[in-house]
Amino acid sequence: MRRSLRFVSLTVLLFLGIQVQTSCSPRISGEGSTVPPIIELKQGEGSQKYNIQLDFMKHHMSGMLIVRCMSDNEIRIVASTYFGLSLFDFSLRDDQFNVNSCIEPMKKEKVLKLLEMDFRRLFLNGKDVRVKATKDNATQKRTSGKGFGKSVVYITGDTPGDPAQIKIKHPWIRLTIRLDKLSKEI
Repeated sequence: MRRSLRFVSLTVLLFLGIQVQTSCSPRISGEGSTVPPIIELKQGEGSQKYNIQLDFMKHHMSGMLIVRCMSDNEIRIVASTYFGLSLFDFSLRDDQFNVNSCIEPMKKEKVLKLLEMDFRRLFLNGKDVRVKATKDNATQKRTSGKGFGKSVVYITGDTPGDPAQIKIKHPWIRLTIRLDKLSKEI
């Protein structure tokens, strides 16, 4: 009896400690709220260019990602290798996602749905996103989804809406997408 009472007491103390720790964490916004897009695009502005690295298990692809907001509020997303092979060409609007072209290994419904979710989180307002910032506000962590649909986005850079580096991780399927901002001259 005494042993079980001690176990219950320790469990309650542990639970209370976890609750206090999570409630005191530096949270920017809670679940259910809308957060601004990670990358803010303005109509009529030039293209934004990023180095892109896709790591899936042991496979690695790298190249350049070019993003532009078109005149009809369509966001055009094009990725190609440094040798000129087009990886994908997507169009994103409020509730529409069009695949203009895509290489054959990526033409799977689940892969395209995952990329659509990632690009929506990057360029459109997000809902049900948990946001935390480090103590020095150098990195922001945005977590959304659960289980196989869980994604964690790490944002590094001091300018809101124009980060220097973005890392998207899908821990359950071991997929990592890294975007490094390129300078305007390129």
